[in-house]
Amino acid sequence: MLTRDAILRHIPHQGNSCLLDAATEWNDTQLEALTRRHNDPDNPYRVDGQLPPVTGVEMAMQAAALHGALTAHEARQGWLTSVRDVRIHCDRLDNTDWDTITITVTQKHQAHSGMIYDFTLSAPSGTLLLDGTGTVMLPTD
Repeated sequence: MLTRDAILRHIPHQGNSCLLDAATEWNDTQLEALTRRHNDPDNPYRVDGQLPPVTGVEMAMQAAALHGALTAHEARQGWLTSVRDVRIHCDRLDNTDWDTITITVTQKHQAHSGMIYDFTLSAPSGTLLLDGTGTVMLPTD
């Protein structure tokens, strides 16, 4: 398990901009992370005092960045270039009934120039909150 402090050493998102609290497990193609940041009143992604569900895309892609950092053979910073097939299943992400949200990212494609990840966000009950696919491009020589 990785704590928040360890996560901060692996991804460029720092301070309140880092939306992950722990990584509970990972392997070559998948990572599961937890967050409590959805209920943080200082969350910088809040709009009019609420956390819109589309913020889940940022959470998921931070988990993808962490997965890439943990499994890469070389350190390379990537850029989110597209998000597709996003389905939102909730009105908002801040919900005091959810102490944590589980973020799962699964690498569907990996190449020298980038990666494609499927992602899901789930409430503690297992209810699906958001899912989709994100593409990360990496610099090439």
